[in-house]
Amino acid sequence: MPELLTLTTVQAALAVLVLCVLLASGYYLVSSFRDYAANDHHEVNDVLANLRELHSRGEISDEEFRTIQAKTNPKHIEKSSI
Repeated sequence: MPELLTLTTVQAALAVLVLCVLLASGYYLVSSFRDYAANDHHEVNDVLANLRELHSRGEISDEEFRTIQAKTNPKHIEKSSI
């Protein structure tokens, strides 16, 4: 068996196998991180609720409230992404 590992074709095949395992592991880690990051977003309703709260406390003006509300409107977002 040890003399089998000294053949260059076997060594090359093992190197390719190790490379494939490393690539698959890297792909899995990156995709799981991207899935985690993709789920880290705020829903429009939550944003609007926070916006209303800031406005009611007087931390943002009426003009700021209307501007932000218009930009977070789902219809506005769909039109701007087309």
